[in-house]
Amino acid sequence: MTMKAIQKPLLSYLSLLLILVFLFFLSSAFVTVDKEANRILDKVSRNYKSYKSIKAAFKIKILNKQDKSAQTEKGTLFVKGKKFKVEMDGQDIYCDGKTMWTYLKDANEVQISTYNPKNNDINPSEIFTVYEKGFLSKFIGEGKKGNIVTEHIELTPTDKKKPFFKIKLTIDKVAKKIMDMTVFNKNGVESVYEITTFSSNIKYEDTFFKFDKKSKPGVVEIDLR
Repeated sequence: MTMKAIQKPLLSYLSLLLILVFLFFLSSAFVTVDKEANRILDKVSRNYKSYKSIKAAFKIKILNKQDKSAQTEKGTLFVKGKKFKVEMDGQDIYCDGKTMWTYLKDANEVQISTYNPKNNDINPSEIFTVYEKGFLSKFIGEGKKGNIVTEHIELTPTDKKKPFFKIKLTIDKVAKKIMDMTVFNKNGVESVYEITTFSSNIKYEDTFFKFDKKSKPGVVEIDLR
């Protein structure tokens, strides 16, 4: 399968990864009657709100229960305000808040599009709309991941048009950081997102989130604006 062929599904998976990172920036994202879940999520929200920038290495595992197939991807996510960059083996995505560049490495091709957070066809921007509809949250207990005590929360979107019907979060009880997230999609696919390393408040120049064609000699530009 070519990178072009899998580009859009991967963008969808990346949009949900961004949900993982951004979900707690606004405490109003949650509509909940579960006081324990609300207490935990408020602490996680305050934690994430304090960061000026984020760098997170991640691993995505996509499990298709119907055909029993599995796909694993790794990458790194960089965030500064509404700007973000995603680096993966086959492609890099840049967004400066106004323009999005998707660079396909094998083809040495970059697709340029206008960034519109309300355009659901550009999946990474879904992060800026997904929380507006809210979630019902439920605390489902504690556990352990290695030597770390974890808290587990289940989220159900109030917007039933979303492609997923449930999200399960694993949170470090002490650090109040998300360790992993499992998204249960309506099509039978389960997507597991794990943050493998996390750092914050790294200084990034705004140019870091813009594609520099001079760094890719011979790159083919496809302007979709």
